[in-house]
Amino acid sequence: MLGTSHPFKPKFGGNKKQFLPLPATFSRIQKFQRKNLVYIIVTVVVIYLFFNPISALSGWIHSSSVHKYPPPHPLTSKNEIITTSKYIYPPIEHAPLLKELTVHKLVKETRVRDPNFPEVEKTLIRSLNVFDDPNPLLQKQIEDEENAVSDLDKAKNFFKNQDKVVFRPNSLKNYPEVIIVSAVDFQKYTLDGLTKIVQNRVDYAHSQNYGVYVRWYQEFLPILNSLSYLQIKEKAKWVRLYCMRAAMHAFPHAKWFWYIDEDGLIMDLNINIQQYILDEDALNPIMQHEVPIIPPGGAIKTYKNARADSIKLIITQSDQKVETHSFLMKNDPVGRAILDIWGDALYLTYPNFPYGPDSALTHILQWHPFILSKTTIIPARTISAAHTNAEGLDPKADKYHYFKGDFIVQWGECETPKACEKVLDKYHPFIEKKN
Repeated sequence: MLGTSHPFKPKFGGNKKQFLPLPATFSRIQKFQRKNLVYIIVTVVVIYLFFNPISALSGWIHSSSVHKYPPPHPLTSKNEIITTSKYIYPPIEHAPLLKELTVHKLVKETRVRDPNFPEVEKTLIRSLNVFDDPNPLLQKQIEDEENAVSDLDKAKNFFKNQDKVVFRPNSLKNYPEVIIVSAVDFQKYTLDGLTKIVQNRVDYAHSQNYGVYVRWYQEFLPILNSLSYLQIKEKAKWVRLYCMRAAMHAFPHAKWFWYIDEDGLIMDLNINIQQYILDEDALNPIMQHEVPIIPPGGAIKTYKNARADSIKLIITQSDQKVETHSFLMKNDPVGRAILDIWGDALYLTYPNFPYGPDSALTHILQWHPFILSKTTIIPARTISAAHTNAEGLDPKADKYHYFKGDFIVQWGECETPKACEKVLDKYHPFIEKKN
C-alpha cells in the first residue's frame, strides 16, 4: 500500500517557518483565489442543478443502491428448506433407489445449439428444481402426493431438494464453528459402505459439537454439465469445491469448513481439529515454509514469513503434488473468494489440468502471490495420511502413509469401487471412539 505523501520542508536552524514563501508576483492571485473560490463552486453547482435536475436526482437515487446485491440462494433453486439440525445429509437408504433411477432421471438433459457456433450442438444439464412451482407451498404439496405413491419419486424429490436444505437455528449461541463436508457417490459404494462413511462424520461432529454437510456427487452435474466428469476419477474431484461452496451457504456463520473425501475416515474421534490445527498456536509450528508447490524441486515455494493468523486455506502434499483429499477453508471474504476463483468455469473446463482441481490449485498458487500468501501446506499425516499395503515402514521417517494413532486415513488411490470398499472395511473397526 502506498504511504501518504508529505511535502518536503526546509530546515533552517531556529527558523520556525516550514514552507518557502510564494514569489511576490503570485500574491494577488492567491488572495483572489481565497476570496472567490467558494462563490465560483456554488455558482457552478446551482447552474448544473437548474439545467439538469432530473439527472442529479436520478444519480442520488441510484447511488443509494450501488452496493445492494440479491440475496444468496442455493445453487439450483431460489427457495430454501430450513432445518434446525446441524447434521445435514441425504437419506442414505435411498442409494439403491437412486441407482435404479440412474442419473438420467435425476437431472434434465437438453440438446441445445451453441449461440456462437449454431452448427455445434451440446448438452445442457439442469437440476429438476427448474421445474418447481414458483409457490414453494404448492410444490411441497405436489411432492408429498408423489412421495406417498412411489418410493422412486420420493427418492428423486429428496435428491433434488437436498440442495435447498440450510441450517437456520433459533439462536446463534451454540452455532457450530467447524463444519465437516463430504460428497458421496451412490454409484461407487454399497449402502453399507455409504452408511459407515456418513456415520463417521456424524459421530465425529457430535463428539466435538461441529456440524455436518453431506451431498451426493451426482447433485453437482448441473455445474459440471457433463456426465463423463463423474466417470473420470480426476475430473470428479471438482465436486469437492462445489460441495464446499454449498456448505458455506447452508452454514453461513461457521468459521471453518473441513472437506474430507468419501475415500477417507476420521480414525480418532477424540481429536479436536481446532485445538489440533486451527488455533494459531497449533498451526504456526506445523506450517511448512519455503517448500516447493510442486515437490521436490519446484521453483515457486511457500512464503518464509507466512503466519497462522493470515491463513485461509490449509492443504497437504504427497511426494509428487498438491492434494485435496482433505483440506480446510476459512469462512471469510478472502476464503470464499479463493474458493470461487479456484472453482471458476475457466479452470473447470481447461483441458490440460491432469489432476483436475489439484492441478488448478497448483497453477493458482504459482501465479497468484496473494492467494499463495493466504495458503499453507501442513504435513500429510496431520489430516490426510495415505493408506498403503507396504509393510515394515518406519513411522518416524515416513511422512505420508497412515500409521496407527494418526488422525485421518485416506485411500484415494484405490482403483475400483470394490477395492475402495475393501479398504474402508479394513479400517472402520479400528476407529477410536469418543472417551
